[in-house]
Amino acid sequence: MVIIRRSFTLVVTTLTLMWITVFLGWYEPFSWQYSIRVIGSLYFLLAILTSGLMSLPTIREKGKENKGQREEWSFIFLLVTVILFGISLAFP
Repeated sequence: MVIIRRSFTLVVTTLTLMWITVFLGWYEPFSWQYSIRVIGSLYFLLAILTSGLMSLPTIREKGKENKGQREEWSFIFLLVTVILFGISLAFP
């Protein structure tokens, strides 16, 4: 349940920050679909980096007390990616 809550929190935060930047005039997207997909791909990159970094032996030894944390954050970032790509399908 924590994974789903964190991923939805990240999605809502990301979309809110996008809306605020558009509202303030700092960014004018040509297409909301394209912008949301770019952010989704950045979260996918974070998922790959998180799973790759946490698999290093030196970092893995430091995090033995939090054994599932590596997979948890990678999965959260993957869920955020899938949700953002799903949301982007609603825009033309």
